Amino acid sequence: MKSFKLYLPNPKYTKWDVDCLRMEHIFKSIDNVNNEVRIYIEGSDFYQNESKHPLPYATIDGKKKSMDNLFKEAIGEKKHYDGE
Repeated sequence: MKSFKLYLPNPKYTKWDVDCLRMEHIFKSIDNVNNEVRIYIEGSDFYQNESKHPLPYATIDGKKKSMDNLFKEAIGEKKHYDGE
């Protein structure tokens, strides 16, 4: 069982960019029966000064992951369409 946690800025005060929306979409597609999946919003779940990294960021089992590593761990390998 893996622990996936996403930390997002408060949408009332910060306009979400593409990374925020993409990360939220990835997290909503993770199997939450076999994994711990949590989405934390700044202001309601944690405060800015408690954040360990600049927002948004994601962790898997407590380790910060880049977008590519997050995608690979959560969804699987990227498949490239070559037109055929």
